[in-house]
Amino acid sequence: MTSNKSKRWFTSAFDTGPSPAPVKRSDSVPVSTTTLPATAPATKRSKLTTRISSFSQPKKEPAAAQSRVPDWSVDLAPKKLADLAVHPKKLEEIQHWLKTYDRVKGTEPVAILLISGPPGCGKSTAIKIVTEELGYEVTEWTTPVDVDMFFHDNYDFEGGREEVTYRENRKTQFEKFLYKSSRYCSILEMDSKEKLLLVKDIPNVFLRDPEAFRSTLETYQRLGASPLVFIATETSNKKLDIVFNLFTPAVLNDFKVHHITFNAVSTTLMKKAIKRLTSLMVGPEMSRQYRVPPQDMIDSVVLSSQGDLRSVTLNLHFASLKNAPRLSTEQVNAGEVLNSSGVATGGRGKKKESKLKSVGCAENLTLFHALGRVFHPKIERIAGQPDRFQHSPETLAEAFTSQPHGLISLAHSNYVLRFTDIDDICGAADALSVADIIMSEYREDQLAGHALNVAIRGMMVCNRKTASGWHQIRKTKAYQRPSVAGHEVQLKKYGLETSSVSAGLFMTDYKKYLDIILAGKV
Repeated sequence: MTSNKSKRWFTSAFDTGPSPAPVKRSDSVPVSTTTLPATAPATKRSKLTTRISSFSQPKKEPAAAQSRVPDWSVDLAPKKLADLAVHPKKLEEIQHWLKTYDRVKGTEPVAILLISGPPGCGKSTAIKIVTEELGYEVTEWTTPVDVDMFFHDNYDFEGGREEVTYRENRKTQFEKFLYKSSRYCSILEMDSKEKLLLVKDIPNVFLRDPEAFRSTLETYQRLGASPLVFIATETSNKKLDIVFNLFTPAVLNDFKVHHITFNAVSTTLMKKAIKRLTSLMVGPEMSRQYRVPPQDMIDSVVLSSQGDLRSVTLNLHFASLKNAPRLSTEQVNAGEVLNSSGVATGGRGKKKESKLKSVGCAENLTLFHALGRVFHPKIERIAGQPDRFQHSPETLAEAFTSQPHGLISLAHSNYVLRFTDIDDICGAADALSVADIIMSEYREDQLAGHALNVAIRGMMVCNRKTASGWHQIRKTKAYQRPSVAGHEVQLKKYGLETSSVSAGLFMTDYKKYLDIILAGKV
């Protein structure tokens, strides 16, 4: 009986027999007729032929899948100085600083430059384009992430534990970056360009310890070999302001730091940048997904930008999308004309303009406006209905849920002068005390909003008769608890060191009463 295995209708790829003669390109024939012998069954031959032909011929993707999605940050980014929406004098100042460094290089300490300004004014883009035209290679510092990333799905978080490894602090990592990046080059770099170090993301450890930042600058000034550029964005919070905390006048003078301040982008330069962006939308790749928005929409985007070029680019991107709804705008008055009676009229001098509507909030409520509504509550009295506040406490609390500490702290510093009755002051003080107790619970994030609501509602309800006249808003005062060690001798002298309360709390009351007695003697 003959076995079926002896009747092989295919040739194995692992056979060690003599290799077949090479086939010339001119003698090649379709795969379906050369790879299968004639003795193969008809059904198997047809199935295998279809499978081989499907692999041999690549599939054609649809045209929509082959088209590349334009990236505005790459395709529409400025490529030369003429494309920048920055004042020419600021660019000339950066160029002059770099050319001066080239002349005195090696004879003076390494040069340090500080560029500050509001967000979206083109600080980083300007320094990169200027250095590229002058032949510099920019190396930028990026603060690493502290959290360990696990990319394996089968990692056992409960049972398995990694070995404890030593991790350098941010100050040491930053100093190593400055030293190695300024002195050594990569083996992948073929051309020998001048190096320039760029730091936008300054580690937070320096904000907590400015003296550590000063020592880092001293080390780099002694060992660094490339110019160093810091970019600082202006902020309203003094604790996070890099220029205010790190680059003090003493630091600028001691390390000869050149400071260049950028202003917000003007309307003329903003329109110039938008004109360049819209001129690039006529290309074949851009025109598939984007269209040039109408002029009134462009004017609304410029009016809502407040000098932020990054905001203009984002709003223009949404306004240029095809098959997308039109962005909502609202009318604003650019000027009014008063007639002889003092009434505003809509004559020729009154100009109507449109701006983009705010997303999420119907009104931009500032901190000072909120304090005014809290300290001077307005009550609506309607016949047959209970009295109601014109501005509800819930609405005021929702507007400041992200910064409850700031509003409550300012209320502590300013609420006394807004009352005329001592009983009302006591009620407001009780409400603020309850809010402070709620704020001390840090384990629940939702309690901060409740504390803010209690503080606002307590002051608005208790203030039955507000004080008239103008009172300046006082800033928050930082209360410093007196040192216990400084008064240990007095405590032991009067035999008060064995008090039932804590030493810190007792010392606070003792120091306050001592100040009152001394003030009375004077």
